[in-house]
Amino acid sequence: MSLSNRQRQIVLQLISAEGAVTAKQLAESAAVSVRTVKYDLTDIRDWLAAKDSVLKSAPRKGIWIEASEAARTALREKIDDQLADNYLAPNERILRMILILSQTGDYTTQQQLQARVNVSQTTVNNDLKKLAVYLEQFNVKLISKNYYGYKLNGTELAIRRLLEQLITQQLNRKTLMAELVDSLNTKTEPKRALVLTGEATFDHAFNTILKEAIRLGKQEGDMPDPSALIATIIRLTIGVIRQGFNQLVNSYHRVEQSQTDQQYSDKLIMKTLAFYNLPALTDDYDYYLGQSINAKTAAQDHNLVAMTHRIILAVGALVDHDFSHDSQLQENLYLHLSQSLGKKSQLLEYSPFTQDIKQEYPALFEAIEKTVSKELAGDQAVLSEAFVSFIALHFMVSLNRDSQMRTVRVAYVCATGIGITNLIQQRIASAIPNIELVGFASIDDARALIAREHPELVISVFPLKNLDVQVIEVRPLPNAADIAAIRGAVAKKLQVPLAQIKSQQPVVPIRPKPNLEQQTQQTILTMFSIYSELKQQLPTTIDPYYGDAFMMHVFLAVQRIMFDKQYQGKPNQDDPKLVGTVEHVFSDHGLAINRAEVHAILEYLSLSHEVSQEGDDTTGRER
Repeated sequence: MSLSNRQRQIVLQLISAEGAVTAKQLAESAAVSVRTVKYDLTDIRDWLAAKDSVLKSAPRKGIWIEASEAARTALREKIDDQLADNYLAPNERILRMILILSQTGDYTTQQQLQARVNVSQTTVNNDLKKLAVYLEQFNVKLISKNYYGYKLNGTELAIRRLLEQLITQQLNRKTLMAELVDSLNTKTEPKRALVLTGEATFDHAFNTILKEAIRLGKQEGDMPDPSALIATIIRLTIGVIRQGFNQLVNSYHRVEQSQTDQQYSDKLIMKTLAFYNLPALTDDYDYYLGQSINAKTAAQDHNLVAMTHRIILAVGALVDHDFSHDSQLQENLYLHLSQSLGKKSQLLEYSPFTQDIKQEYPALFEAIEKTVSKELAGDQAVLSEAFVSFIALHFMVSLNRDSQMRTVRVAYVCATGIGITNLIQQRIASAIPNIELVGFASIDDARALIAREHPELVISVFPLKNLDVQVIEVRPLPNAADIAAIRGAVAKKLQVPLAQIKSQQPVVPIRPKPNLEQQTQQTILTMFSIYSELKQQLPTTIDPYYGDAFMMHVFLAVQRIMFDKQYQGKPNQDDPKLVGTVEHVFSDHGLAINRAEVHAILEYLSLSHEVSQEGDDTTGRER
């Protein structure tokens, strides 16, 4: 049996995890429901059983794959091998169809494409429409002709740049990049053929050239940097396939032996061309080396100072954030563009950050991609998702620097203006650092405080209407939804992505205050806040029979920690996730709890679990 693309990702996540993973965590990673994940786990269990591996699960613990390190490595290899299996996700189908079309100068029929990607005629039609739109950004067109089929149309360099980007994106599979770099650094041929694209012609050529590169490295001693060498191997892979059916970069002028430097890269190119019985043509040779046919670099064609300024203004306008005041961004981005565009020999950039940035900062990534594509429309050789992601890192640093310096002025409103308002402030401030308290107020004094202090945001436990300032109504003890609403409002006020608003408070032990009344009030509020959060975040509901005892235990634990009187003892074998939850709750309130105290708290979960019915099986089996 074959796994779907989502199921493959779930297996990889389980293989890479250090411990058990919950169904909820898997669902969040795959952006599907827990129920869907449970159905997937049933298929995965059967697939693993056929590979002599076991999928295990336990209530209140999670799901894991029981296998040795060698078995895990074998499973990763089998997952990579499935790239060549029948099932392909939509993006994989489009990649596969481009690779199929690029292997011939003739037309390819719809029936041929349908058979190669193993989907229905309707699905192929829809994919071809998406494919045509995708090709436009590379200045390549999809030509169709009745009774003949489809073919790629564009300059040879444009088609090769397209293939470079598609193949380089496959390096985002961490296991593949790790295997490649390891093989080149150790000059050891991979034990198995690497699955680069899933398209046999490209994969065979790539592995053939990789082996030649390693053999040559053993003879020569010194090899180029792995990134540069991988770029050369990818270009050679594309070139020998395209040159094989007479698709040349430009002229038929041959390279003379005296024109080659006979360094490592030159020798690899000549050996590869000789193996495939292809001539060494001048323009193709420059392409393999990553050199522009023009003598000028991309940087020489642009005023980089002006371009940097235009990019900053354009991106800022698209994401509605003013970056123009950040002189450090201007300087860093200029230096980055100077280095990236100043090379005569262009590397195929690979960025491990691309997918994470696209997921966490989609608007920023899209804005940068749109802007640089316009600015560098004539320099397609440097445009790639990796190029965009490296630029995005500079903007993200600027956003982070900006959000750390700026705050939103907030007023708190509750019944009396004291007491429980301190608890609200403590809970919110621990989760959202970008706020500045301008004052407390009761419901009676709220309007006077707002008129006097002019806050940008009001947080209230009561509904307040007819005000010129945004009001967020929260529960007396703000829950996760309340915190999320406040975080969203703060992000909007600061004009930064939501992901940028996160707690950065260090764990600082609370020290007794000189004023006894203040100290007592603060201690009681801290005790109650921690008790409430533990009840919300721990997965097992405390049985009512133990409820009062649990509350008193937490209160006394807070008191012991504040006055350095914690329990002492050897660490217990508690669930790491539960331990982390308890430690995180206490650390949010400036308290460092030890493992003995954590174990004592978790004992209440065990007691409650014993008197309750057995919980749901993590993988969805019946109780």
